[in-house]
Amino acid sequence: MRRCGIQAVLCALSLGACPEDQAQDPLDPELLIALSEAGGDGRGEAHSGRYVTTGEVLECDCPTRMGVDLCGGGSAQLIGIDGPAKVVQIDGWLTFQPEVAALPWALSGAIDRDRGFALGGISGLAIGLFTVGLYARFDGEFTAEGGLRGELAHRLLGELPDGRIDCRTTYAVTGARTPDA
Repeated sequence: MRRCGIQAVLCALSLGACPEDQAQDPLDPELLIALSEAGGDGRGEAHSGRYVTTGEVLECDCPTRMGVDLCGGGSAQLIGIDGPAKVVQIDGWLTFQPEVAALPWALSGAIDRDRGFALGGISGLAIGLFTVGLYARFDGEFTAEGGLRGELAHRLLGELPDGRIDCRTTYAVTGARTPDA
């Protein structure tokens, strides 16, 4: 219920008035900031650990850039969604950070007692004459078996050596917890 209130406030502030049939952009920067700062009612640190995640592309409008097919696995490699990720839970707060990514990023937000989470974040990378921003959100849950699953959406926005980029990809993400080393 709290998240709906935050969305309504953000919608009213950014658009003046939001008709019921007009959905807010799930990757709106103000919404991502609100998600990243929100806390939930999930207590403890039971879900902290290292997970190996994999992503399956559900939707993608990214073009091939600099010889990389951003819809055919290039984007997953760029953001490190297929590989190890560090997850930290502390009393209602959760962070998710891929360990091997060409574009460093992390998400944070709320985790609730029902094991559901809603994370958001904005990251950027400036190299030489080009910059790329990553706007992302991850809505999901931890499973009774000790894994995680959800939907991760991201937007790449900025300048690459071969021109401007503004595209989105949505993944179905699953993850298995690795034994503590």
